[in-house]
Amino acid sequence: MNFTNNGGNGWQGGNNGGYNNGYNNGNTDFNQSMFGNQNMNGGYNNGYNQQYNQYQQPQYNQYQQPQYNQYQQPQYNQYSYNNGMNANRTSSFMDSFANPRIRSLSKHAGEYSDAGVSTFGGVAAKTVYLVLVFALGLAAFFILHAAFAKNSVITDGGLLYPQEFPIYIGALILSLIAGIVTAVSPKTTAFFGTIYCVCMGYAVTVTSYAYAQEYKGIVFEALGLTLLIIGVLTVLYSKGVIRVTSRFRKVTYTTLIVSVLASLIFLIVYLIAPNSSFVTSIIEINNGPIGILIAVVGVILASAVLTIDFDNAAQTVQQGLPKTYEWVAGFGLVTGVIYLYLKVLRLLARIQNNK
Repeated sequence: MNFTNNGGNGWQGGNNGGYNNGYNNGNTDFNQSMFGNQNMNGGYNNGYNQQYNQYQQPQYNQYQQPQYNQYQQPQYNQYSYNNGMNANRTSSFMDSFANPRIRSLSKHAGEYSDAGVSTFGGVAAKTVYLVLVFALGLAAFFILHAAFAKNSVITDGGLLYPQEFPIYIGALILSLIAGIVTAVSPKTTAFFGTIYCVCMGYAVTVTSYAYAQEYKGIVFEALGLTLLIIGVLTVLYSKGVIRVTSRFRKVTYTTLIVSVLASLIFLIVYLIAPNSSFVTSIIEINNGPIGILIAVVGVILASAVLTIDFDNAAQTVQQGLPKTYEWVAGFGLVTGVIYLYLKVLRLLARIQNNK
């Protein structure tokens, strides 16, 4: 470091800034290491000092810039919850769900950060549990039906004892409420899913009992055909023949919503004016060949819904979602099977009715 020559230049620079300031500006090396002064006033500093000061400029100090400091950026800091699981992948996966019950659960993901991750075994265990609960509702019908038979008499050619109607209506109402609650608050699926399954077990058994009294052997045929469809769908989905895309989901759920709304409209009109021409014409259509075609469409729709439930369960495990999602996946599978069974039962009834 040469203080003599640089000091002279510093003296010239000091004409604008005083001896001390000029000396420091002229002694670039000294100034860099001791004072960090970037004054560009006069002399030697104007031409020479810039090449040393450039590494203090923001445009050269790239590692202080946000675009280069990538590990402070949100898009790179992806491992933010569930012990290292990818939050962004989970969010995009959940946003792709057309199922409102599954999609709304993503809002509560932070509540389950320490619960572990979903597994196929966990989904299977929850599904089996809900099936057993459904079986309890089924058994409850036969136990109560036998108990009422000792003290009651079926009148007017009906199928149920008078005490069974309030239970049946109550089961339908409770299952509807439980289904809505699980859709709004997925974290409650374990509890309200249990209520839904036991109530639907009773209600579906009543429906099956009514069909069995009208059409001999139809329940066993419906069960066999439902299991066959489930097996075929499982193979086709596992082999990749059926792919659940975003468009597949949208078309399926749009059709499902239209179907539900049409059924509600018919039910309301039926309750208000059961003998109206609208109601009688719809009943006549459903009892004819067109009714069979509509029933076939219903089975196809139910099969598509169940396929989506397969995909939801698979993606739940593959994406490593929290274990609470196992309840949602299992609940979706059980409700999908119930829906498919009821559609198959209706199709077989209409086929036999047209013979």
